[in-house]
Amino acid sequence: MTLINEDFLLTTEKAKELYQSVKDIPIYDFHCHLSPKEIYEDKNYETITDLWLGHDHYKWRLMRAYGIDESLITGDGDSFEKFKAFINMLPKTIMNPMYHWCYLELARYFNHFEGVQHSDAGELYQKLNEKLQQPDMSPRNLLRKSNVRVVCTTDDPCDDLHYHQQLAADDSFDIEVRPTFRPDFYISLNQETVHKAIQKLEDATGASIDSLADYIKALESRVDYFQEHGAKSADQSFTEVVLTGLSEEEAAAYFSDLKNGKTLDNSKTRKLAGYLLTRLAKSYKKYGWVMQLHLGPLRNNNTLQYERIGADAGFDSLGNLLNAQELNQLFDHLNQNDCLTNTIIYPHNANDHQMVQSTAGNFTSKDVKVQLGAAWWYNDTKDGMIQHLIDYANIGLLSEFAGMLTDSRSLLSYSRHEYFRRILCQLIGSLVENGEIEDDPALLEGILKDICFNNAARLFQIENIKEIY
Repeated sequence: MTLINEDFLLTTEKAKELYQSVKDIPIYDFHCHLSPKEIYEDKNYETITDLWLGHDHYKWRLMRAYGIDESLITGDGDSFEKFKAFINMLPKTIMNPMYHWCYLELARYFNHFEGVQHSDAGELYQKLNEKLQQPDMSPRNLLRKSNVRVVCTTDDPCDDLHYHQQLAADDSFDIEVRPTFRPDFYISLNQETVHKAIQKLEDATGASIDSLADYIKALESRVDYFQEHGAKSADQSFTEVVLTGLSEEEAAAYFSDLKNGKTLDNSKTRKLAGYLLTRLAKSYKKYGWVMQLHLGPLRNNNTLQYERIGADAGFDSLGNLLNAQELNQLFDHLNQNDCLTNTIIYPHNANDHQMVQSTAGNFTSKDVKVQLGAAWWYNDTKDGMIQHLIDYANIGLLSEFAGMLTDSRSLLSYSRHEYFRRILCQLIGSLVENGEIEDDPALLEGILKDICFNNAARLFQIENIKEIY
């Protein structure tokens, strides 16, 4: 029997039954890093190396751990040699999520079920590349093949959203591709970034920025612009929770200090960030956007490699800097200032899942949903997802969970939704067979469909996206 088969990860009859109820429902990918340009231009990838290894820091980290030279990872090495190096490593990745992810991708998109160690690397490379040239492997058709209904990309506030506009105007493509406002560069200001942020906003808005009031007005105008072009969410990522309590006068003085070349300490920069986030959150709430918060990663830790390769290259670590008191203070501040909107919080460290979910419960009501987000980054594993679902359910309502997302730059990553759904059904099915959950098929299938699609559809409120029954 091949690794990827009909019952992959499903070991009970109830799990198999439940999986049948969700395996074919659409995907609502409300956070990813796909390129709207690639989707619009719809050009087939030339090689599996481009598609598989081009932007995947998960794979890059493993390749370094295996001792592969950087020239075959992020360098200018030959495309086939890069592929061969990765394929030679892949069978050795057992128990790492990459092992399952890659074999799912090979099975679902290339109809290749055999372990790669049983194939000649050159022949496999040729086979996969030939498959990539077929019409059904273009970016748009990969999305169709994956049964995707919504793609929410991640976009700089100063992006002109040209490709989103072109996609929205294309009647031949019925998948929703929506922008997401990603302002953390413009919120977490320091002496080195403030002038670049100001310049980009001036270029995008055509307005002169001489004060904090001008700066905020420019950011708010970009929120308006994103709203006009279909945005439903703002996503921001911080290593530490931003701080509150800064007055308008103090915030203006801090901004002026940065603009004039002065250095602010960490506490002051976090307070200025908290002031800016509060002002932006008012606009988010006005438009009914979902605020997504990715919290905790320590990024770009290897200075030499950052200088050689740049950001997002696989040199980021789990952080331990989330503070429960600060997180509660932030949400209490947003709530008191009438700018708390529907919010999803993704802690980078799994040790923070229960703390985040308990914090979310303090501020959730009939009018506003605050919740723990999907298992993120280093937690995006079989064991990590299971523990995340348990943590979510122990402190909140699992039936209200907004569900899985790809958080990926790869069009093949939609197989991770299948992975998540199998893990979810296995967990619930096992609890039913253990006598811990009542065996009510209609109820359970409804809950699973909500988690896999409907809850996201309700939360993000794209007008023509209907729930699945």
